[in-house]
Amino acid sequence: MLISKVKEILEVNDIKENITMGSLADSDSVGLFATAGQPATLYFDNQKLERPGLQVIVRNKSYEKGFEIIRNIYEILNKQVGFNPQQSPFYIGRDEKGNAEFSVNYIVYIED
Repeated sequence: MLISKVKEILEVNDIKENITMGSLADSDSVGLFATAGQPATLYFDNQKLERPGLQVIVRNKSYEKGFEIIRNIYEILNKQVGFNPQQSPFYIGRDEKGNAEFSVNYIVYIED
């Protein structure tokens, strides 16, 4: 599963925050979400190029620390084969507890 692989990549690259899949913890954390991507491309030799979507959300009580974490994640994932960012990391706003939230979205190219 894509988000399991992404979690592994982030942990190996020293992202120390709590990383959850399909949810976001109430405190300082990173959430990984499968999102709508693009249609798969089928080739004549029965190979397939899948293009699922990935959203990364960082929540942190500190705006500066949250931005630093999302930038680090952005730099790590941009070095991975097939990870195509849809935009630079951006500020979403503050949650109901006042934590700053940031996001970045990807289309990931996976040959099958």
